[in-house]
Amino acid sequence: MKKLCLSMLLLSAISIYAGHHEEAKAMKESNFAVLSSYTIAAGTNPNKLEKELLEYIANEEARGFNTCGLLRHQFGGDRAFYTYCHFEDYNHLAEIMDSTDAATANVKQTYSTHRDNIVSFNVRNLTKLTKYVMFSTTTFGPYLTANERKARAMEYFDYYDKGFGGCNMMEHGWGPEMAFYFVCGFDSYKELAAAMDNIGSRIDELYNAKLDILDHSDDIMIRVVR
Repeated sequence: MKKLCLSMLLLSAISIYAGHHEEAKAMKESNFAVLSSYTIAAGTNPNKLEKELLEYIANEEARGFNTCGLLRHQFGGDRAFYTYCHFEDYNHLAEIMDSTDAATANVKQTYSTHRDNIVSFNVRNLTKLTKYVMFSTTTFGPYLTANERKARAMEYFDYYDKGFGGCNMMEHGWGPEMAFYFVCGFDSYKELAAAMDNIGSRIDELYNAKLDILDHSDDIMIRVVR
């Protein structure tokens, strides 16, 4: 009996590892992602929208996207759900979009507002899937060149990256805003407190940096799937 239980535990561990390994491989091969937001409509049940979006991302993976995931608002701006789907390049996206119709979560729209952004990855230092996600959106002065904006973003990203012990950085490819996005992870608010202490230890350096930030927001999200 003990041998049977041990075998079952080992098989379960191997299955979990294999799943994470395959997902990490797919994410590594994906240079781009579609980021989408769905604001929860007033007076509606969020669980219904969550169920529809879980079905939606499963359909998107079936269409050919490498991996998709779902996040839910916890602190920050809009009370919303956020989906992401990775793809390799624009030729890969074209194959998906031209071969099948876009999946729909429901015929009747159950969210209030929605938008999509295509982003490309600049830095990939977040190496695991965490319970919580810190999602930072930053725009920089329009008087800067594209290279200058990117340089400012890299300088600002360094505070997040070192504070959290590894984050991802993405930049605008297509969509409603010319922004840079930082994604950092943590599994508990104790870990978040430690990251904020790390960033706080460099606060004088940060306050004296000439970053030319035009607009900025930080949102904390909880992972629903992936």
